[in-house]
Amino acid sequence: MIEKSKIFFLIGTDMLKIIEFFKSPHIQISLATGFSIIVLAYFSKKVLPEPIGYLPLAVPPFIASIYESVLGKYKNSKICTTWYWIVAILLATALVIVLSWS
Repeated sequence: MIEKSKIFFLIGTDMLKIIEFFKSPHIQISLATGFSIIVLAYFSKKVLPEPIGYLPLAVPPFIASIYESVLGKYKNSKICTTWYWIVAILLATALVIVLSWS
């Protein structure tokens, strides 16, 4: 096993700070929501015959807002598992795109 001092030498302190930064559930949810918004904007502008309305575009960020409030109230419960909410955001994105296709 590699000692901690060797890990600092191999990776560097700045890289470890970045890795710790991306482990934060707030950052992970924000990245998923940002990816969702970019995908929705691309599909709305380039792929779909008509632009997606304002209300359907707000569904994935609304799910992210719900996660943040649930995380504030129930910090260590199973409902606050980050990947559940990331999957919900990405599924909502796919659902908005599919429902807007017709």
